[in-house]
Amino acid sequence: MLTRRGAMGLLGGAGAASIAGGLGVTLPTRSAHAAQNRPTLTIAVDNLKETLAPINGLSTATRRFFPNMFDRLIEQDYLSDENGLTFLPGLATKWEQNGKIWTFQIREGAKFHDGSDVTAEDAAFTLSAERLWGEKPYEPRGKTFTPNFVRVEAIGKYTFEIETDTPDANIPGKLTGFVGFVVPKKYYKEVGVDRFGQMPIGSGPYKVTQFRSGDVLQMEAFDDYWGGPPPAQKLIWKIIPEFAARMAGLVSGEFDFIVNIPTDQEKLIASYESVTLVRRPVGNYTLFAFNTLPNPADNPLVDPKLRYAMVQGVDMDLIVKTLWGDSTFHPSIPFNFPEYGKFYDPSRKDPLPYDPDRSRALIKETKYKGQPLTWNVHKDFYPNYEIAAEIMIDQWREVGINVQANIVDNVSVYRRPFHMLSMSNSSSFIPGDPYQPLWLDWSPQSTRATAPWKVWAPSERFIQLGEAFEKTTTFEDRKRAYLALSEEWQRLTPGMYMWKSVNNFAHRKKLGWVPAGEGEMRLFGDYLKLG
Repeated sequence: MLTRRGAMGLLGGAGAASIAGGLGVTLPTRSAHAAQNRPTLTIAVDNLKETLAPINGLSTATRRFFPNMFDRLIEQDYLSDENGLTFLPGLATKWEQNGKIWTFQIREGAKFHDGSDVTAEDAAFTLSAERLWGEKPYEPRGKTFTPNFVRVEAIGKYTFEIETDTPDANIPGKLTGFVGFVVPKKYYKEVGVDRFGQMPIGSGPYKVTQFRSGDVLQMEAFDDYWGGPPPAQKLIWKIIPEFAARMAGLVSGEFDFIVNIPTDQEKLIASYESVTLVRRPVGNYTLFAFNTLPNPADNPLVDPKLRYAMVQGVDMDLIVKTLWGDSTFHPSIPFNFPEYGKFYDPSRKDPLPYDPDRSRALIKETKYKGQPLTWNVHKDFYPNYEIAAEIMIDQWREVGINVQANIVDNVSVYRRPFHMLSMSNSSSFIPGDPYQPLWLDWSPQSTRATAPWKVWAPSERFIQLGEAFEKTTTFEDRKRAYLALSEEWQRLTPGMYMWKSVNNFAHRKKLGWVPAGEGEMRLFGDYLKLG
């Protein structure tokens, strides 16, 4: 087992590979490619998802491939702006706000994979109460992304409106996320959300031709794509659970891309002349959630003092430095993230710094007597998570906390009983704004508060502050509300943020590829050049 002493000995060996992607590149164009002689590209992944419905299927795994099959209303440009804070027209070509109402123009000539036109009716249905935010919507997780919607309506063949309960300047930013992927109303309603999730139709550069959730996803070029034919004839996303098999396939030429490379294997991957290693920090943070509920009935983590003790009992700065070098960092104050611009304040003081003596003192103030705490951890899912867990468990043991890691697959990880749960948190639903990680993902409507595996019940004060934050319209008011909400979250401490996620990939050197944000693998336009 790795210990803190062992971790110190590893310093300097991690993070040697350079970060690639998105630097000094021109504005994106939708390059057309000749239909003949295009290659089939095979991408070896660690997992897929049970459904490809855009909201029900939202996950780290689907982020990789959804942009190849679906089009968003508004796109983030990661070619000229590696942070993705520049917006570009997608299926929406124009948008403007008038008080509570946003009006959008749909791109004329865009088609779905079944040959039907993309219209305002499709866009309005995509964002409708019927699909996302009504009493019994097709994709209930959509309520999380549309809490202030009161009306979405097509007012012409290529024009639709979104009305919110208060003026919302962030609607365009919200539509750059999963909620902005447009689905065809007629087909979706004919087959229902479950069948749609097994054979979806979008309007992106590739169309789905085969999907077996535990095995493979195949896509073929959609040459009627409004941006022109894509560079590959076929994309095959194949599950290869073990990294060694993914690496061997890439080196042999069986695979064109692989994902999720263990950090200690990056140097080996980079040593192959035929391979390019790519690392990219993304708008996502790895964390663990405390189970703060009395389920199991004797759960000692209902006491926030024990949660404080656990945060102060691990030297996360040291762990991150050991495992990642200078590639990423530990956000000691949750939600105080650099990508949030004016919201970010590097001078803020960590309320729960690493302090083993304080940790031991806090434990004495609780009823905790050393009983095992089970930490459900996704197996081979988040890079470096399992080795970090080993170090943290060793450090907790030193202060008198007995944590046991239960490393299981993506389905079993949510099975009770457990005391802690591995997860990650996207930070970019509204680019440049802390809305998603602070409120959207911890609100009373979030899966963390409603799913069968729920881990907390937000306090009344947290709910009041969150609702106030959601309704702010000026930056000054929004920052004040953000700080108050963040302080309440820290008082409750329902989890601990570990590091900003770093995605890594490797591909055959003859391919020129620029990774987008959030782990997206855009294999079209100027993001992919064939050698």
